[in-house]
Amino acid sequence: MMQLFDEKIFEKYADAFEALAEYDRTGRLAKLSYKKRIDITIDARLLRKLKEYCSANSLKLSQFIESRVRFALGS
Repeated sequence: MMQLFDEKIFEKYADAFEALAEYDRTGRLAKLSYKKRIDITIDARLLRKLKEYCSANSLKLSQFIESRVRFALGS
């Protein structure tokens, strides 16, 4: 029996398929990438140095943190 679709594609692009299903239901296309706001506690001196570093290198603090977390997780 011939299979019309590959289930691995659904797993790999689950967010995209869910967004398309939401569009089908509501007529509005949902974002494929969501950002969440979090609260963390960090040493004040470290935060000051981190902000200075980001400012000197034209980086946004959140982008800097995301890139380092992605690197640490191997993503």
